[in-house]
Amino acid sequence: MIGGVYDYNEHAKLADRGARRYHPFSFDFDSTPMNLKDPEEHWDEQAKNNHANSRAQVVERLKVEHGVRNIAMITQNTIDLGPKSMSLLSYHNMLHEQARRSFVTGAYYPALVAACALGERILNHLILDLRDSFKASPHYKKVYRKDSFDYWPFAVTVLMDWKVLVNGVEADFLALSDLRNRSIHFNPDTYRSLREDALTALHRLDKIIAKQFGYFGRQPWFIENTPGAQFIKRDYETDPFVRTYIIPRSGFVGPLYGMELTSEGHWRHLDYADYGDEELADEAFATRVRERDPKKVVSREMIEQNPKTVDRPAVGDRVS
Repeated sequence: MIGGVYDYNEHAKLADRGARRYHPFSFDFDSTPMNLKDPEEHWDEQAKNNHANSRAQVVERLKVEHGVRNIAMITQNTIDLGPKSMSLLSYHNMLHEQARRSFVTGAYYPALVAACALGERILNHLILDLRDSFKASPHYKKVYRKDSFDYWPFAVTVLMDWKVLVNGVEADFLALSDLRNRSIHFNPDTYRSLREDALTALHRLDKIIAKQFGYFGRQPWFIENTPGAQFIKRDYETDPFVRTYIIPRSGFVGPLYGMELTSEGHWRHLDYADYGDEELADEAFATRVRERDPKKVVSREMIEQNPKTVDRPAVGDRVS
């Protein structure tokens, strides 16, 4: 299900919208496998000891989550699987995690099938969620009445022609499609390569998610040179993919925005009520973010001291 935390329909009416950009901030990732690797030879003793303690804690957590009987296999599977790349929050996160957990526990065929099925689900979501934005496309008459698509090359071609897929994703989809076809349809050779195929499918799926739904993969809609944060380029605010998947989970902020963690464990934006009528180009916005004065970044204390000037609700960025 696609949803968001902000009612962004009112943002176009803001007098100071020229100084604001959309800032996505909710994401999913898992770096657990990185904590299980062997220490590097060049590390000093303190670093090695810290890593060993961290690794022991992760192994204990894996025992709690998956049991102790096959902990050596579980640990090695987690290492081989690698970290789950950072992804914006959407329908695929939970299913991606379930597929990964299957592999970790040694359920290789369920992991293989799940990875392939999720790849197809992502393709279907992209077409069904975005097709009404491409009614003038010659493909529209072929897709507007259908509820699902199981021929991946056609789906990939449609999304490529719509310029939805980022560079490289089409090749990853087609490679996963080949693996799906020889794994899901009967093939006796599958028995001999279950673990290898499952791992390949999950790695391919991770690449698809990282490129298309990621945060730090040089996606074309993000403003360059804003270390540690991502902001949507002005020209991409009306892009169908961005408008559907990213903006609903983004704050609409100026360069001096702040963030706070609520008592419920949710992040929310804090910002000035009015940045004036300045129109900032993307490059200028990036410069303002990089060079901002920490003393002017909005905080809860500033809001309490001067609620009329610093007023988070005024920009419509309230987490529900």
